[in-house]
Amino acid sequence: MNARKSSDRLLEALARYHNLLILIKGSPDPDVIASSFALMAVCDHIGLKSSIVALAEISHPQNRAIVKSLEIPLTIEKGAPSPHGYDAYAVLDFQSAYTKGVSEKLPCAVHIDHHAEEEDDVKADFRLVSDQAGAASTYMTLILRELDLPPRGSMRKAVATALLLGIQTDTDNLRHATKLDYEALQFLSMMVDERIVQKISNLPLSEDALRLISTAMSDHETYRDWFFAGLSFIDESKRDNIAIVADFLLVSGEAETVAVFAIIEKKSRGGLSLDVSFRTSNSDLDLNGLIKSITPNGGGRAYKGAYQVNLDYFASCPDRELLWKAVRLTTIETLKAARDNVRFIELRGFYRRMKGKIESILGG
Repeated sequence: MNARKSSDRLLEALARYHNLLILIKGSPDPDVIASSFALMAVCDHIGLKSSIVALAEISHPQNRAIVKSLEIPLTIEKGAPSPHGYDAYAVLDFQSAYTKGVSEKLPCAVHIDHHAEEEDDVKADFRLVSDQAGAASTYMTLILRELDLPPRGSMRKAVATALLLGIQTDTDNLRHATKLDYEALQFLSMMVDERIVQKISNLPLSEDALRLISTAMSDHETYRDWFFAGLSFIDESKRDNIAIVADFLLVSGEAETVAVFAIIEKKSRGGLSLDVSFRTSNSDLDLNGLIKSITPNGGGRAYKGAYQVNLDYFASCPDRELLWKAVRLTTIETLKAARDNVRFIELRGFYRRMKGKIESILGG
């Protein structure tokens, strides 16, 4: 990553607009919250109006604590947000910048993500998508450093603290941090509010998380070196517990790779979705390629990933127990097939990377 060139291109892209919609597409986690907050700080510095809008509730207690403790101005608009009043939008920490109801009406000014680069249906004025770093917050930190802009006053400390928490969370407490992540942390270290970092990092597991861990241990299946656990129906306000359970199961040594899934109930819209969260200790496992072999609605990076399947058609099913049995059986069989195809997926990814390197050499 050339941070100086990236910062210049980002400012050039933002300078074209007057009011930016910063979208949080997935469940708001520390990385997307922090990187979005940092982009808002850049906008504030150059006199560009901006708003952070999340398309889902903040369900994890840690994530709610980050927003509250750092007074991050984040609003929630479930479903398609209104693009009225904005002249561009931005997406961070998500593989695709496309957002139904927005991309058709507004240009994408900024797309930043730390997963492997893929083709996107949306053209962005500024796109920084690379897996060289473990968090989108890392890229925003290095851009802020080049702009000599941590923002002024109390906002400076709030943004730095959020970015540190974003990097810490998405690198699994630095277990999978890259050189760029450490470079960003070094820059942030003298500006953070250590009291807030300590408070948020030590939040205990909630009662819901503990209950669902118990559910996972009583309703699971082991296949080769993978561990599958179903959590039945979960309200969308508690969907982050799927990832929490997956983290716990991996750390507890249940298997080398863990997949935890549940049916999410979207009560506000009466819809349903299947959410699946992966965790692995296998550094050679191409989770992104594996997930893409199942569905385009998800993605992964080293050690973690997730995907979603829309189940709205079955929302009116009167027999929830029967629906769960069908979804559970289908999901486990799909995951078993994915496990059987791991070698093929890894070989396909290897040849794709080699092809890209050869084309890059020949093009240069």
